Amino acid sequence: MRSVILSAGKSCFVACPGCYNYFGRTVSDTSQVVRFAAALRDRFALEKITVGGGDPLTRPDIVPLLRSLHSLGLRIHLDTVGTAFLGPARIRFMGAGTAEHVPADDVAAVTDLIGIPLDGSTDAVQQQFRRHATVASQLAALSLLDKAGARLCINTVVHAGNTEDIAPIAKLLGRYTAIREWQLFQFMPIGPLGHRNRERFLISNSDFERAAVTAREDAPGNVRVTVKSTSGRKHRYLLIDSAGLIWTPEQSHPAAWQSEDANDRRQLIGNINDAGILDRLMALEDAIAEVTA
Repeated sequence: MRSVILSAGKSCFVACPGCYNYFGRTVSDTSQVVRFAAALRDRFALEKITVGGGDPLTRPDIVPLLRSLHSLGLRIHLDTVGTAFLGPARIRFMGAGTAEHVPADDVAAVTDLIGIPLDGSTDAVQQQFRRHATVASQLAALSLLDKAGARLCINTVVHAGNTEDIAPIAKLLGRYTAIREWQLFQFMPIGPLGHRNRERFLISNSDFERAAVTAREDAPGNVRVTVKSTSGRKHRYLLIDSAGLIWTPEQSHPAAWQSEDANDRRQLIGNINDAGILDRLMALEDAIAEVTA
């Protein structure tokens, strides 16, 4: 089965002009989410689920949700900006108010990998893509998680504004022994904001490959560099928004990235509570398997 990404929260601490995501308007009950995850495990032999954004730390019961998913025997990867690890955090996108402090120790205990974004070595570079996330705040979150014994992953969206900053980012990673992986994602011009602002962030395949070479040369020895191009991620994800809506980006049939794949449309599959949703997903997965084989 494709990678399953659960958007646990409906809001975010940052406002990324290149965001690919569609945010849900409500938050599904934890019992419904866990029941569906268990069904995916049983029907599709699902072994791992990524809990991502809207930032999962904006969800009031994020720790109970993670504990419940962990109890299913799934590997849990959590992707978060990490702001609420530092204390009560202001919600800045698709919502208002403040999210409560989330203890790093509690999350580290029930996750197998925690991904923290770092898109620049300075605020000037970092905030081109990830507004309101300072380099200092990202490093502070990494320090807390490092002390909590978490296994860490750094996520960098490589775009037109940060290709010359890969080596300085690599230098920052050497401070944290808990970092196991550094993922480089080629900017993908999809979704409501990513497609609208594509001209600011688009990067050629050759420039992305050069950035990947730099990362491999300069990354600390304990950090594995994983490179994820637009073609490599096409047809690879099944997404579930906070309200339980299941979707995938609308992409063309060929496995390689095509110009028509750069759009702001998505394919809606159904809701986690729909009758027959597992059969629908099975048919869809069979069709995708033919494309990606």
